Amino acid sequence: MRKFAFLLLGLPLLAQDVPWQARLEYIEACSCDLFCPCYFNDHASHQGTGAHSCTFNNVARVTAGKHGDVDLTGVKFWLSGDLGSDWGTKGQADWLVATFEPKATKEQKDGMMAILTKIYPVKWNDVQMDTSDITWKIAPDGKTAYAKLANGNGEVKLTRFTGSDPAKAAQIANVRYFAATWNSPFALYHSDHYFKGHGKSYQLHHANGFTITVESSSDGKRVVTKKTD
Repeated sequence: MRKFAFLLLGLPLLAQDVPWQARLEYIEACSCDLFCPCYFNDHASHQGTGAHSCTFNNVARVTAGKHGDVDLTGVKFWLSGDLGSDWGTKGQADWLVATFEPKATKEQKDGMMAILTKIYPVKWNDVQMDTSDITWKIAPDGKTAYAKLANGNGEVKLTRFTGSDPAKAAQIANVRYFAATWNSPFALYHSDHYFKGHGKSYQLHHANGFTITVESSSDGKRVVTKKTD
């Protein structure tokens, strides 16, 4: 994946050089058709329109993580935005709204945003922050996943793509998740999702979705957890 400079507005602590690592479990949905063309091309393809934009809702929880001395384990966050048409050619994305739960401390939010600048190597034209409780759950059988912002600004419903064996997830392996240190295969889902707030509004039906586990670390090593893959 291409490497670009980073810009997140209003977050001066991002320049701090401290050791960091995070293991993240994602519920993701975007406006492309299944599966993301971004991973194989230099642009997105907005569902059914041919427009090179990507409106998304990425919802994650940190199963293990630290930024310096700040413990990030248990933090949940929600990223909504639009990659725009130039992220793959110029490293320039359109806008981002990052929502954290009220219980997240300023240090946790700053640390997590610093790590996210490493995972998503683009410049954003506009970055805004928000606060809301976040529902995040994957069904025990893995067939559905669900996320919702308590403030009503966003919701994601995933229904697993049915492959030749309906008891197993259809997956794409050996594809890197942006600039992550490591990631699991992408488990494929169709999505129904929306976001509204901060002057933005979009709603998608039967669009792209997936679940994935992602790791990122300052030393390039796997994140050590009690449970190993």
